[in-house]
Amino acid sequence: MWHFPRRWANRALCYAGIFGILFQLTAAVHAWWHAIPLPYFWLMLIAPALCLLSGLWPPLQPQREANDEA
Repeated sequence: MWHFPRRWANRALCYAGIFGILFQLTAAVHAWWHAIPLPYFWLMLIAPALCLLSGLWPPLQPQREANDEA
């Protein structure tokens, strides 16, 4: 069920989600290191998480993956 997609749109969504999550985590560490308040950090993770989820979860994928189970 949870495997890295083969279709280009689904794979691009996964890459965008992974990059977004890593970028937000890096920004949060930077803000923490410099004592910059970041009150809504978890809300900033929603968009990259949705990108990653829509690339991995079959009901949300824009391109239908081939079913390898059989």
